[in-house]
Order: sequence, then structure tokens, then C-alpha cells
Amino acid sequence: MPNHSEQKPFIGRFSNLPSPPAILIELIDSCNNPDVSFAQLAETIRKDAGVSSQVITAANSPFYRQWKEISDLHRLLVVLGIRSVRTIAINSAVQQFFAKLSKQTGRVLDKIWYQSLMCAETARSLAELTTYPIPDEAYLAGLLHRLGQLALLQAYPDDYQAILDKGLEGEALVAAEKEMLDFTSPQVGSQMIDSWELQSFLSDAVLYQYEPADTILDSSHLVKLINLASQLSASDAKPGNEALERADSLFGLNQTVIEERLQKAQEKAAKAAQSLGIALPSQKSDQHAQRHQDALAERVKQAALFGGGLEPMPEKPDMIATMQQIQRDLDLLFGIKQICFLLQEQDGTALHPLSPTTTNSNLLDGITLSTASDRSLAASAFNQRKALFSRDEENQTLVTVVDQQLARFLKSDGVLYLPLSSQQSTQGLIVVGMSQHQWQSLSSQHALLNLFAREAAEMLQRQHNMLGSQQQMIDDERAAFHLEARKVVHEVNNPLGIINNYLHILGMKLGEDHQVQEELDIIKEEISRVGKIILRVRDIPDELEQQVKSVDINQLIQDLNKLFQSSLFTTHNIVTELDLDPNIPQLGTSRGHLKQILTNLIKNAVEAMPEGGKLSIASRDNAYLNGKAHIEIQITDDGPGIDKEIMDQLFSPGKTTKDSSHSGLGLAIVKNLIDELSGSINCTSNTESGTRFQLFLPRVG
Repeated sequence: MPNHSEQKPFIGRFSNLPSPPAILIELIDSCNNPDVSFAQLAETIRKDAGVSSQVITAANSPFYRQWKEISDLHRLLVVLGIRSVRTIAINSAVQQFFAKLSKQTGRVLDKIWYQSLMCAETARSLAELTTYPIPDEAYLAGLLHRLGQLALLQAYPDDYQAILDKGLEGEALVAAEKEMLDFTSPQVGSQMIDSWELQSFLSDAVLYQYEPADTILDSSHLVKLINLASQLSASDAKPGNEALERADSLFGLNQTVIEERLQKAQEKAAKAAQSLGIALPSQKSDQHAQRHQDALAERVKQAALFGGGLEPMPEKPDMIATMQQIQRDLDLLFGIKQICFLLQEQDGTALHPLSPTTTNSNLLDGITLSTASDRSLAASAFNQRKALFSRDEENQTLVTVVDQQLARFLKSDGVLYLPLSSQQSTQGLIVVGMSQHQWQSLSSQHALLNLFAREAAEMLQRQHNMLGSQQQMIDDERAAFHLEARKVVHEVNNPLGIINNYLHILGMKLGEDHQVQEELDIIKEEISRVGKIILRVRDIPDELEQQVKSVDINQLIQDLNKLFQSSLFTTHNIVTELDLDPNIPQLGTSRGHLKQILTNLIKNAVEAMPEGGKLSIASRDNAYLNGKAHIEIQITDDGPGIDKEIMDQLFSPGKTTKDSSHSGLGLAIVKNLIDELSGSINCTSNTESGTRFQLFLPRVG
């Protein structure tokens, strides 16, 4: 157990933790400075060998340039651009950080780092939505928000793991840490970040991540972002009421927008986690903890050995992306740039060439190599599971026209065939365009080339297995759905029929001339319609997908009007008037985005009329803007208008018509969401007629 009286020196024992985050902050700050030069960026990057190698490798790969090799760091940055430099810096820092900490308890470490990646992606998404000026700083703060947990797990693996095994989160976790250790993981993480002496509120964001929302309303933007992102990323489930209330309190964001952002963050975090060998919360493992630690450490070592690439291995089955990653790694390790693949066809009797990047890959379509006998050097390499080079003297008699064609396709005077042999099978060959001189220069690395080919084969085999599993899962889910659909149809139609019969009996008792007969007929028609819908239940997924992609603008406005009539409008003495164009078609846009936009504008209008007033909402079809048809929505109030100094920067963060208790982000969020919908917004305001907002959405069905 720790000595409680030595709380301050506690941080010093973690001086061996990696320093790339400080370099990353410096790079991010530089990249966000409009006056920065590439020479200044080069000076920063030279401080870290990992980032430098990533830059050099990326800029010299076929994915970024098509001219001769570049070696000057300044010129490399010009090729890549500032955005790519920032991405490389973040990836490099994360990989090195994982490498330092990969030998901790496996499953607990997996959970901490997955939540860190999840929080980072969520924080960046929220930062972009709420117009935080440095989204990548928010990403880094999210990535490091559980840094203190990693430090405590390293220092007190048994005691602290006992705390984490309880599954506590938020304030409950902090209380347990305080009781056992006399300090908390946010305090530890914050002190560690303070030791880096950054010009940032990053340490505060980590320190106050579990504070109640009402205590940080006036704090810095970054603190509020991480506070919300930490709450949202604590589990893989949909956000609960507490998290949604926090989102509304801190930024005025509704449930739909939060869930959309969170889902995209989960997809990105899962993809990044897989590339780093991190088990997802939904994955179960019965492996011993030490085995898991060793496997994770081995994955990190292989990522370092084979480059890791700028993109993680795809989570979803994607053979082309995997082959592109293999090509990048060959370039990084061996300077090999010209390759293609010969993959075994389903019948197992032939190989078909495939190039994942070459622009003239269609030239390979007409080539098929039989493996029935060793009638080509490629066939011999495949059948013998042996690397063969066409320029070696002992192989000359096996070289045929097809081998020479592949060499010419790769713009080389020779080809090296590397078998893609995994434990399960031989899937094909990597075909490398190589000269005699290159082959001799790699003489000391022939064993490593074979090792690389085996690792590449395992990657491709995993992709193949994933494709098979995915298809099986789709087939199983489809069968299960249709079975459940038939059950629903059978079970629901029975009570509907009983209800319909009783309505008929009730109608007979009341008599044909009774005044409610018309209402009873309407109920019968609706029940009949429900029955028809139930009978089409197997088509519901497709229908729902179409509904998500199309929005009834007028219905949405009416729904919001009805919602606010019983709450906001009543309490503020607001009279509403709707003027909706009935000819407006279904609009192909995001319902969640549009609902958030209208909600923000309606709330702004109501709060601009504290003594009550009139709020008008109108819609109009075929409103032409820049020669193109749009749907127009107008929201007008008869309040006192907006001051000129606010109008000049109306959609900028912090500019608000409300009192100081508001964040001033409502209209900035509206502008961001409108931009995402490819629409535009306009505002006119004066003291006589009030304020009018005009939304223009592209008229695309």
C-alpha cells in the first residue's frame, strides 16, 4: 500500500513514461498557427525519431507521391501537408505510449485504453461541433483522461486492480480511490501532465472530468468537453439520462445528435483499438492475463517492426486495404515499392494477379497462372512454399513468359516470389519487382523477408475468415429476423381481430345513426391499416432505412410546436403561428441535425421575448438561392432585435443575445450543423419587427 504522507513525490516515479504528448502538443500548436513555416515544423519533428521515421516513410511511399525519392525533411512536409503531419504525430505518440505500457494486466489495460480512445474520438467530434478552435487538443485530452489509472495500475497492480475489478465509474470510482489510496486517478493524471509544463488547460480537463455539470458551467471549453466526453465514453451502451442531461446543460445538445456523434466515435475507436491489439468490451477472452499481456506486447512489437502504417488494419473485412497496408510495410522495412499479389482462386488450381494500387492494374486481368505443375517460376514458388528470385542462376530454366510479363508490369528486370503461407494454407504469392543489385543488398534480410511474408499471410487469412464470419452472421441474423417476424404477425393479428369484432358489436348496439359511428369507422380503418403494416413486417428494416434518410419538414415543425406548447411556450406566454407549404416533398437529410437546429432557434426566439410575444414558423418550397431550388424555413419573433455588435459575429462561439449564464454556443452549433447539411442560414433583425432566421436546405428528395 502507498504511504499517504508521500503523495507529492508519487509522480516522480513515473519519469520513464513517454514524452511524445508534449511534442504532439507542440506540433498541434504549430499546425494551428497560420504563420508557421515548414522549417519550424521540421525542427519540432526532429526531436522524436518515431515521428521523423513516420514522416519520411509516408512521404516516400507510392500513396503520397509519384516522383523520385525525397530525403530532405522540409520538402517531405511540403509533400504531406500540415494535416497529415498532425495525424502522423498523434499516431506515433499513441503507438509509443502503448509500447511503454503493454506489459500491465491485460484485460484491465484493454478496458482503460479502449475508453481512452473512445473518449478521444468523442471529444474531438464534440469539439468540432461546438467550434472549439483546437479539436486535436481535445482529442489528446480525451486520450489522456485515464492517464492516472495507468500510472496507478503500474505502481500498485494488485491494490488498484482490485478497485477496477469492481466495475466502478465516475464519482463512485473516485471515492473508492480516495478511500484506498488517499488520492485519485484524475489527480495523478493531472499532476503528470502539469510536469510537462504545457501551455494548455489539458491538466485541468483531466482533473475535473468527474465534476458535476453545474460546477463547471463557467469553466474553460476544454474542461467541459472532456467532462461530457468522459461521461459518454464510460460504457458501450447508449447514453443514459444523466449523460444526456449533462450534454444539454453544458452545450444544449439533444439526444439524437449526441447518439449520432457517439456511434461514429465508437466505430473509430474500435478500429483504432483493433490495430493496437486491444480487446473490445464486447469481446470475451478466457486467456490467462499473462498470455494476454504477452500477445499485446507482441502485437505492438510487430507494429513497430513492420511499420504499423498510417492507418490501422481495417476492423471490417477489406482485402484491398490489407494488401495496401502490406505494401506500405514492405516499403518501410525493405525499401520495396513495386509489388503485386498472386492469389489462389477458389478452385485451388490457379493464381490470379491483383495490384491494390497500380493505376494500370487492368493489364493483369488477362493473366492466369496454373499451379497444376511447376511450369512457371511462380508456380514453383507456390507449390514448394519457397521464396524464388528470377535472376538467380539456378532458377533461369523455370522462368517463362508470364514471369517476364510480371517483371515488366512492375518495371523491373526481375521478380521475387514470396509465398503467402500461413498455418492454415498457402494463399498465394507476393510478387516483388526487384533487380539483381537490390536482391544482393537484401542478402542479410532474406530470413526477415520470409518472416514478413508469413505475417502478411496471417493478416490476409484473418481477413478471409472475417469475410466468411460476416456473411454467416448476416445469414443467421436474416433467418432469425424472419422467424421472429412470422411470430409477431401471428401474435399481433389475433388481438387486432378481437378488437375489430368488438368494435363491430359496439356499433350495432349504438345503432347506425349514432353520432360516434363515424369515429368507429375511422378506428376500424386504422386497425386494418395496422394489420397490413404488420403483414409487411419483414420489410421494416428497408423501410426504416428509407425513413432515416428522408424527413417530413412540416411534420417535424408541427411535432416541435406541439412539444413546446405544453412547456416552453406556456411558461413564457408565447403565441405561435404556423404557415407551412403543403407541397414540400420529403427531404433527404438528417432528422436529428434538423431537429437540433430548429430547437436551438426556437429556444433563442423564446428567450429573446421574456415578456411574451409572437413566434412565427413558415416553410416554403422552391426557394431559389444561387440559381438552385431549396426548401426555406423561416423562424420569426417580434422581440427587441439583436444588437449590431452581436450581429457582426452572430455565428461565432461566445457571441450570444442571452445573459452571461449561457455558453453562447447555440448559434455556432446551428451553423456547423447547417454546413453539414450543405445548407445556409441568414438572419435579419431590427428593433421594430424583431428577428427572422432563414434556413435554406438543398431540395434533394
